[in-house]
Amino acid sequence: MKKKIVIILFLIVLGSLIIYYLQISKTKMIEAKKVNFITQDGVTIVANYYYNKDAKFAGILVHMRPKTKESFDDFAKFLQKQGYALLAIDLRGHGESTESIKRKLDYNKFSEAEEKESINDLTSASLFLEKEGYPKDKQFLIGASIGANLSFQFLSENPNIKAIVLLSPGLNYHGVILENFKKEGIGNKIFVIAALDDKPAYIAGRTLKSWYPDLSYLELPSGGHGTNLFDIYPDLYEKIIIWLREKLVL
Repeated sequence: MKKKIVIILFLIVLGSLIIYYLQISKTKMIEAKKVNFITQDGVTIVANYYYNKDAKFAGILVHMRPKTKESFDDFAKFLQKQGYALLAIDLRGHGESTESIKRKLDYNKFSEAEEKESINDLTSASLFLEKEGYPKDKQFLIGASIGANLSFQFLSENPNIKAIVLLSPGLNYHGVILENFKKEGIGNKIFVIAALDDKPAYIAGRTLKSWYPDLSYLELPSGGHGTNLFDIYPDLYEKIIIWLREKLVL
């Protein structure tokens, strides 16, 4: 009888330990590690890195104005659980990315020329992921608003990038003009999402669709702009992950 009680107690303790370690493992997975790197023009970019040791692909998340990297936090954790690594950056002059070799940065004071230099932030983020073991053909980007335009520019200049998702792009956001980066043969790598109550975005979405008939385009009846769409349409997470799984194949 005593032996049976000891065995039962042992199994209870063992079960508790297994549950505990599973919970710890899960917690470690969803925690973001803060990292930073310096662009070629001397700006320190701060990012949240959602590491996943089993990931074959990694994504760069590029926020909209006036938000920061944290606006992608829930979505990044969702994608991380789906098997991807993610790097959510603060664009220069936003959030924690305010230090440069020249001066303190504030996006509210940027000229169009200074705004366009934000493409260097994506370049440095991509290089960070390369050092983590994800070459460009193992990378994807998801950008909102001006982050969408910058993502389109980055794909145009780096066609080895696997896929991009553009939430509410615009024909011209602060001098980042889509037409300047129009390039043949990249349409099947693009998924555009825009709402009809966001006129600049759906005009840009339809324009991109006219350039690239093979582009994936989702037009929503309403919902606003950029990552705000996630609040109205939580099922967008699933729609995006289904599309990514089709594109992110070895």
